[in-house]
Amino acid sequence: MNRRKKLYGFLIILFFGLFLPPPLDAQERTNAGEQREQPLEGYKEIAAFELKQMLDSNRKIVIVNVLSEIEYAFQHITGSINIPITKMATTKDLPVDKSTPLIFHCLSDR
Repeated sequence: MNRRKKLYGFLIILFFGLFLPPPLDAQERTNAGEQREQPLEGYKEIAAFELKQMLDSNRKIVIVNVLSEIEYAFQHITGSINIPITKMATTKDLPVDKSTPLIFHCLSDR
């Protein structure tokens, strides 16, 4: 019985060792992160402190929260408007003045 457990353990380790891809080295992880982190052309990602500076300067901006209405009701940035991402293409809630900066906000990294 004890031999059988050892054999099964060895076979499991052998299986994972043969069929799992090798781990990424540090350089590959960095390159993968750089590829994922590129913002779309024509858009700029900003940090929370940059948004705070914009709000404190009384600069005219529109903060668009793209989460669902339920998530927006639970928590949102004061003064932001809610346009769920699923309704973005058909909304009429965006400002008419095309020079007004739009800040899109969600809870994820992307």
